[in-house]
Amino acid sequence: MNEKRVFEELRSHLVKNIDEYTPFPKPYMGKNKIKAIVLGADPSTKTAIRFDNVFGLDGNDNRYFAGINKNLNAIGLTLDDVYVQNFCQNYFTKTTYEQKENWWRASAIWYLWLKYELNEKFDESVPLLVTSELILKRLKLGNKTKSIEYYKNPDLVPIQSDYLTSGRLVFPLYRHWRYNLQRPEWKVYKEKLKKYFA
Repeated sequence: MNEKRVFEELRSHLVKNIDEYTPFPKPYMGKNKIKAIVLGADPSTKTAIRFDNVFGLDGNDNRYFAGINKNLNAIGLTLDDVYVQNFCQNYFTKTTYEQKENWWRASAIWYLWLKYELNEKFDESVPLLVTSELILKRLKLGNKTKSIEYYKNPDLVPIQSDYLTSGRLVFPLYRHWRYNLQRPEWKVYKEKLKKYFA
């Protein structure tokens, strides 16, 4: 990917808060057969830490992935079973939820690169695990269902994406602590995902 071209494309579509640091974090590829694609929003942090791989998965400090990893383990998956990438792969000067509208604009540019990357590497039978409600809203345009409703009503998943790809299914696997799958209220949702990925 030509990072200079990415910046030009983002600027031409009036995307703001672009941190022009390069290189972008590389995706993480598990060692086993890939059962799911974990999709983060972008690599920006409040502390402006730079990553060689997404979520810092290249080293021993996996704090940015810890909550997601616990949820993966709860549904019977490990890091070796997943491919991890960010929807927007460039850094921003603000975190995702400090700039929702700007992120939305940027993701409309990024989706073509992301779609190409995922479809080149994986058959559409490999589903997406999305770590943020914002990502789900981008993948399912016009979606009015609140995040928590998927966890309360597991029959609503998997979700058919109508933006990134026509055939790849989507499961919310939010990184926020309230969506920790060890919580008893999410037992049915956890079991549904566990059964799907068994």
